[in-house]
Amino acid sequence: MARPVDRSPMSGPEITHSRTRRSTARRVLFLAVWMAALGLLAFSLAGPPALSRVEAATAFRYPIATDPEHLDPFRSTTVATRTILINVYEGLTTFDPLTGGIKPELAESWDISPDGLTYTFHLRKGVQFQQVPGVTYEDPNVTAEDWIWSFKMFLSGDTSVSEHPEYLEAVKGAKAFTEGEAGDVEGLRALDDHTLQITLEAPNHRFLFDLVNAYVVPREAYEQLGSRFSSTPVGTGPFLFREWRRDDHITLVKNPNYWESGLPKLDTLTYVNVPDANTQLFQYRQDELDVLLDLPTGQVAALRSEFPDQYHEIPGLNVRYMGFKWTTGPFKDNRALRLAFNYAIDKDTLWNVLMEGARFPATQGVLPPAMPAADVDGYPYDPEKAKELLAEAGYPGGKGLPPITYYYFASSASEPYHAAIQSMLAKVGIPIELRSEDNTTYWSHIGEDDVHLFLSGWSADFPDPSEVFNFLFYKGRDDTKYDNPEVDAMIDQATAMTDDQARNALYQKIHEQIMEDVPWVPLAYSKVMLLVKPYVKDFHLSAAGAYRVPMKYVSIER
Repeated sequence: MARPVDRSPMSGPEITHSRTRRSTARRVLFLAVWMAALGLLAFSLAGPPALSRVEAATAFRYPIATDPEHLDPFRSTTVATRTILINVYEGLTTFDPLTGGIKPELAESWDISPDGLTYTFHLRKGVQFQQVPGVTYEDPNVTAEDWIWSFKMFLSGDTSVSEHPEYLEAVKGAKAFTEGEAGDVEGLRALDDHTLQITLEAPNHRFLFDLVNAYVVPREAYEQLGSRFSSTPVGTGPFLFREWRRDDHITLVKNPNYWESGLPKLDTLTYVNVPDANTQLFQYRQDELDVLLDLPTGQVAALRSEFPDQYHEIPGLNVRYMGFKWTTGPFKDNRALRLAFNYAIDKDTLWNVLMEGARFPATQGVLPPAMPAADVDGYPYDPEKAKELLAEAGYPGGKGLPPITYYYFASSASEPYHAAIQSMLAKVGIPIELRSEDNTTYWSHIGEDDVHLFLSGWSADFPDPSEVFNFLFYKGRDDTKYDNPEVDAMIDQATAMTDDQARNALYQKIHEQIMEDVPWVPLAYSKVMLLVKPYVKDFHLSAAGAYRVPMKYVSIER
């Protein structure tokens, strides 16, 4: 899972938390304005690096709207970083590109003890760390000890080292290690070079899924590259890192020593930084890009008609929402005010009219509809009820309610629904002020106490309620700081349940309680929409988003 510009996973123009630096975002904004001023000339000047005819035959040009903030696998929280890293690094498990289910990656197989506590992974032999300048290995072959070192890095309690101890928090002794109370992780054991045993604190139905993003990383690269490690990814994956020109492009090339015979099929994979959707479209039409991931607002219907054989659309796993700060400000302890916002916003008009069906209106709850337990009652558009709730909240007709600042990220600033939301709320007596912030500042700022109302989103990797509940509604992890001990306890209970039917029944109860508490305005569920050139083969689209496409299978057949 990841945060959109999309906190997350990372699809059509989903939200993903993007933490690019302020200076970077300013450069992006300047570039967008400059392009708009210069028109077509700017499009050609901003085009991707030119390829020779031979290179073009096996090179893929993939647009990215946001330059990644770094390429550190231990600190990857955004779609922007994950898009690159999943082609360089690998986990014990991965997603099947055709079914979305879990399958072995660097683990050839595994055994699970009858009590569900002990996993014994039989590691794939012959897997080597990538050979890159500046890194030397005594032995490049990946062993069980490499996994233990990598997992302990992920479990670090130092957020400058890792932002993902939760991937492995189910492991016995992980919490004590993360909190500095133990020098080792009790549940990790190397039985031999190619056998790794992991013991859990309790059964955990999502453990194999969590391992997808817990990569093996060479200790030599981390130590020898020093500060360059965060911009020089080194893993075991199908592609090697070659070059990163900030705000321009990132180039990966085929790993000649990749363990899976015949893969990758591409020689070169270039991520071209194109912040503006109209520029992306121009470059796609000029055959300078092989896919179009950001369809410009106002042109979706026209593009469906123009490219009927290249247009693809599937329901996604991203949810976009307005968050209420739970701990400070006007929404704290004022459920009626939170409900008034929900009933005042006409989501059908926002997404089906203004945004041309770019997303599904969130007529249910906080889970994307493809997930179990998603079917709960939402908050329908009812301005009269919103007025009643506003009075109940202590602000009849809006009297006494000062303007509330609504924060949203810069990459969504051109979308018309922000102003529409402002107008809808004003009609029931709720004044809000719009404030856009650059993506770097935004994702750190909205977690602070002075931000009471903000736009956010979340992209799940697979259709399980835990992908949303465990990260956004558990012990104050979301930027809303929502924290309900009763919900926390039920999430703990559900995570340990292996009976699907019973677990999903409990998830339904959790979902209903969250909706009763009203920590969000659920705004929309994503569609994964894109254009793919007809000569591109095996671009296996994932409901999690286009960023999850395993590029090692993709080929170009002109």
